[in-house]
Amino acid sequence: MNDEISILLAFHASSGPDVVGHGSAELAPDKAALIERFLAGRCNDEERRELASFLLQNPERIRWIAEQIKSTREAEQKTA
Repeated sequence: MNDEISILLAFHASSGPDVVGHGSAELAPDKAALIERFLAGRCNDEERRELASFLLQNPERIRWIAEQIKSTREAEQKTA
């Protein structure tokens, strides 16, 4: 799973403004739940493939996921 996070963070660091601001549309509840499971590290292989397919179609969500991961890590570091 750390490799997946590293890939997302690398993309986030290299992406430019063309990805910013497109994620304002509300997620369907099933996609939101899928992303939450991914962020918690609870996705199985099938769910990770589904998420990868979703992100290929909705690349603006990658930045949002990366921001969520970054925020979570920063909060964990502050409490450690």
